[in-house]
Order: sequence, then C-alpha cells, then structure tokens
Amino acid sequence: MNAYRVSFYKDLLNSDGHNFKCLQHQIDVQSNDPSEALVMAEQLVGTTPMDIDRVEVTHLASDHRQPEQPFVRPVIPCK
Repeated sequence: MNAYRVSFYKDLLNSDGHNFKCLQHQIDVQSNDPSEALVMAEQLVGTTPMDIDRVEVTHLASDHRQPEQPFVRPVIPCK
C-alpha cells in the first residue's frame, strides 16, 4: 500500500478578479493506486459536484509518516 494526500479545491475569484483555488478538504489515505485513493477520499469527505471544482492526488514519500487511519483535515475557510 502507498500513502496519498487527496486535496479538494473550489475555484474562486479574488478581489482583483483573478481565479485562485481554495482548499476545501484534505485527507491522507492508504491505497494501492491514486484512483482508489480518490474514491476512498470522496467517500470519507462526502463531496458533491457543487462543492468541489478540482481534486489533486499526491503520492506521499515513503519516509512520510504513514497514517494507520485516514486523517481528515478540517475545512479551511476562504477569506
């Protein structure tokens, strides 16, 4: 198994009218591949298409602390 970090973003406009991606949820999971990691994270976070505009799945290095249970980070509010 490998460790992956799955990050869910919402695309927003800043005060200057430029797009930026705002982190909504981030979760670390262990799975066999990135596709499986995404499916697991979506089930744990319970996203809907209106909440999320993009998703990034990152493979974590083997020296990264391997979580025994998936770790869900709280929603980070956008300002």
